[in-house]
Parts: sequence; C-alpha cells; structure tokens
Amino acid sequence: MKFKHIVYLIGAFLVLIFSTLASWYEGGQLRDISWEWKYSAVFSTWLNGPVTEASDILMIDHFVYAAKFEPLFPLLMAASFLFIVLQLLGWLLRERRTLHIIFLSLMSVGLLLMSAMLLNSPTVGLTLFSAFFGLSGVLTLLIILCRNNAKWMRRAAERTNS
Repeated sequence: MKFKHIVYLIGAFLVLIFSTLASWYEGGQLRDISWEWKYSAVFSTWLNGPVTEASDILMIDHFVYAAKFEPLFPLLMAASFLFIVLQLLGWLLRERRTLHIIFLSLMSVGLLLMSAMLLNSPTVGLTLFSAFFGLSGVLTLLIILCRNNAKWMRRAAERTNS
C-alpha cells in the first residue's frame, strides 16, 4: 500500500472518530424529548420493548435521532466508513479481481436497498441518507464497470475477431 493511501486511511479514520463522537453528542438530545422516543428509539424498542425512561434508550438510537434531525455528522460518519471499507477492500483484494467484484457488487446492492428503504422518509435527514446511499450504490457500480472495462473490451474484441 502506498504512503498516500495510508495517509488517506488515517485521515478517514480521524474523520470517522470525530463525526461519530459529534453524532453521538447531537443524538443525545433524544433523551430530553420524550414524545420522540416512540419514533426515534427504534433499536431500544426492538430489544427492550417500549421506552418509558431516558435510561431505557440505547446509544445506537442517538445515531438514529442525529441522522433524522442533525444529518451532517452522521453523513460524514457514513462517508468516511464507506471510504475506509473501499480502500481496505481494494488493498486486500487487489490480486483477487473476481472476489473484489463480488464484494463491490454486494456492497452496491446493500447500499441501493438501504436507499430504497429510506426513500419515503418524512424527515429531511433520512431523505438525505437515502440519496447518499443511492448515489454511493451507483458509484460503486461505476467502480466495478471502470475497473473491468478494459478486461471486458478485450474479451469483446477477441469474440468479434474470432
């Protein structure tokens, strides 16, 4: 791995840490807004039943609240995480092109599915997340196409020459 890629990874990791802490802080407002618990404390409700006290709220619900109403840092968190994953996948699977394509394809499908799930959200933050995931899924498909375009073009040329 080149030195500049290591610097990119370190920078993305620092952005991930900072944006995670900022999102967690912003999402802490959920504890003070009891009428929002029913809508934003999704994971707490799934795991523990209805939320009746602020102490029942899990930390992951802070991120849900922040994503819904303060989306800047959660979007930075998601973008830096995706960047780290793409960089590490590219580095670890640089010699295994087929496996790299499979992972990128699965990532793209997952991102597009998350985009579809959040598409009709009533909040601006989750609508932004839907757009971000959709754009990231399409860009991941473009990475697959660009990475393999020369290989596919060579095979097509071989078929036409035969």
